[in-house]
Amino acid sequence: MLYTETVTRSTLELLKKLEAERMMVGFNLAGGTSLSLYLGHRLSLDLDLFTPESFDAVQLEQFLKEEYGFRTDFMEKNTLKGTIDGVKIDCITHSYDYLEKPYIESGIRLYSMEDVIAMKLSAIADNGSRLKDFIDIAFLSTRFPFSSMLRMYERKFPNSNVIRPFKAITYFDDIDFEEDIVMVNGEYDWMSIEKRLIEMTKIQDKTFEAFPFSKKNIKNR
Repeated sequence: MLYTETVTRSTLELLKKLEAERMMVGFNLAGGTSLSLYLGHRLSLDLDLFTPESFDAVQLEQFLKEEYGFRTDFMEKNTLKGTIDGVKIDCITHSYDYLEKPYIESGIRLYSMEDVIAMKLSAIADNGSRLKDFIDIAFLSTRFPFSSMLRMYERKFPNSNVIRPFKAITYFDDIDFEEDIVMVNGEYDWMSIEKRLIEMTKIQDKTFEAFPFSKKNIKNR
């Protein structure tokens, strides 16, 4: 079941249309929006469309401009970034094998939760500035113990050192706390999230029962 209320109706319809296009058949939704649909914990606006295969960015740009009024912000080999009707769209080759087959529901293709977890940990290890990455990992603790998340990272990125994400999820000095965060069915509270992330590293085999919302207003899924 996907929590489609975490994405606006227009963005959801755009996602379905894009993924139905022949030019986009190899792309699947990843990033924070995929986790918002899986978990239902926060609102998300952007569409990160990844593929494990190479693609012609120039050809895709031309198609999206003609069919959707795509506005290009950045383009290079295997990377195309821009907007459609104000929605940020990133089309990127992520040249790593799937851990699990993409999940499909109601015309939406998503990277598996396992794959997205591995990508999130990699993002935190490489650039620990995005507040939403830390929030997402903390909320994923209700689905998987941290030990399992680290194994997903090792499987996805076998040449990487698992110590990097292990240390990075409790290093908070570089986080940009000015990011806008809109939670669903609860209140955002950094202290609760920080506490959860620290607990995850101390009790690595634990799957937590409750989302790390503010204790003033908690409605768990």
